[in-house]
Amino acid sequence: MSKKRRKKQQLNHVQPQPQNLPAEKINFTPLKWILFIVFVIYLPTLFFDFTYFDDNTLILNNITFLRNLGNIFAAFQMDVFHLPQHSASYYRPLLTLSFMFDSLISNTSAWFYHVSNILIHMLSVSSLFILLKKLNYSQKLVTGATLLFAIHPVLTQAVAWIPGRNDSLAALFVFTTFIFLITYLKEAKTRDLWYYLLFTTLALFTKETALIMGPIFYAYIFLFEPKKRFAKETFILASGWIGSLLFWFILRQLAIGSASGYTISTILQSGINNWLAVFLFIGKIIIPINLSVLPIFADSNLWIGVLITFTLLLITIFFSTKNWSKITFGLLWFLAFLLPSFIRPNPDVIADFLEHRAYIPLFGIIIILAEIRIPVEALKNEKVQKWTFGIVASLFALITLIHSFSFTNRLTFWEKATKTSPHAPLAHRNYGVMLYFEGRIDEAITQYNEALTLNPQEEMAHNNLGVIYMNNKEFEKAEIEYLSELENNPFYDNALFNLGLTYYQQDEFEKALDYWRQTIEINPGYSDAYNYTLIYYINQKDEQKINETLALMQKNGIPLHSEIKRQLQPAP
Repeated sequence: MSKKRRKKQQLNHVQPQPQNLPAEKINFTPLKWILFIVFVIYLPTLFFDFTYFDDNTLILNNITFLRNLGNIFAAFQMDVFHLPQHSASYYRPLLTLSFMFDSLISNTSAWFYHVSNILIHMLSVSSLFILLKKLNYSQKLVTGATLLFAIHPVLTQAVAWIPGRNDSLAALFVFTTFIFLITYLKEAKTRDLWYYLLFTTLALFTKETALIMGPIFYAYIFLFEPKKRFAKETFILASGWIGSLLFWFILRQLAIGSASGYTISTILQSGINNWLAVFLFIGKIIIPINLSVLPIFADSNLWIGVLITFTLLLITIFFSTKNWSKITFGLLWFLAFLLPSFIRPNPDVIADFLEHRAYIPLFGIIIILAEIRIPVEALKNEKVQKWTFGIVASLFALITLIHSFSFTNRLTFWEKATKTSPHAPLAHRNYGVMLYFEGRIDEAITQYNEALTLNPQEEMAHNNLGVIYMNNKEFEKAEIEYLSELENNPFYDNALFNLGLTYYQQDEFEKALDYWRQTIEINPGYSDAYNYTLIYYINQKDEQKINETLALMQKNGIPLHSEIKRQLQPAP
């Protein structure tokens, strides 16, 4: 055989090495199947209603604002809840814009909001798939990790609960920013830099947690790109991040100033009070049990989470690849994106640890798990691996499907909240509201009283009891409840208005007008306070006060009640 022929045969027998292929050449077909599975699992959510857990405030109470495209820029000039005297003042304009888009199609029907939640989750899953490829993981690991992320029960709330999209939307932008950071470090193309800046800015305007991106991305450069630690590319990336941060900060200050309620003291207090919740999240990520729509410490099994965490720690120490750079980065990512969610402006309010907040941190756990190699001989068999993974994935999908039905509607949601978190006063208070809407008044009173037993300062509970007593013409009881509410919550506009209404029905008009004036001072957009004031002046035939009130209403864009319009029409 000639030398030339032998060389040709050797070249023909060279075996490809898929794990060393560039990320761009990895097959995207598995991603299509993953997205199809996501759609099937979450298909029932398209028929779910609103839960009345933030979605009523974010969407239903602001539907007029959302459906006016002229308010696109106004969304960047206020906190996301549009509430006067709001204690937290979350600045999340892109979440508002996403609801604006949905409202144009779906109005006050929940179906398209749920469509968007699924689509955003699919996009986030796709960005995770690409990100894992960019990090040069094998196609098998990329596919398996992406599938488990996509159907993980701990992320159910981010998809089935409409406001939960804030975390999946933020994850979409954070993952995509990371993708372009890696690409720019590798290729130094201006196009990738601009995409990096764009998605950095979008992430910041979606959720405050995106502030963590700068430090965590430099940690990536420090650990995995040592030659780029002080390179020009790193300086440009850091400068761009700072520029986006300043742009976000200036607009946020112009919109809500320093009205967030956060101080160094509250931040430190929150950290001290809530840091143990790290174990709750790790426990639910590794073994998704004890899921809840409103988890709190009192009703969570902390020791299960501690046991799972230390088991994972031991497995990582003894059975990992010992690639400590990746393991460290995964841990930093998990903690850096999770811990800020524990900070609360009011340490007196019982903290909840909603599961959708694990959405971005979960990526860090994926990095850690990717470095574990269990030395069990049976698991080295490819068939056994496929069956084991299939069983785990099937269990995850089933748990996710079952858990998603907890978000079916407002009554189901809050009933589930009281069952899984019986020590949460918020759960009992809001379950009482839903029972009230259903006409189950006695059960509602029981739930309100349970909330106040658990927390005598529980906001809105006294007000809600006052509404029941006022409707029953028990005005003395109603007055006591409203005054108790205002003692705990002096800026609650509903309590002020309702107390005025109580006095009005007892012909104590001056008191009523005084409380309605206070309502308007706190919330200049409180329509009923203006309209009831106007009704009083119409009954008194006080033309001057009628005209003054009408002028004030016109100035603040307050619509007239239809009955008042009829009364103000001149006789034919």
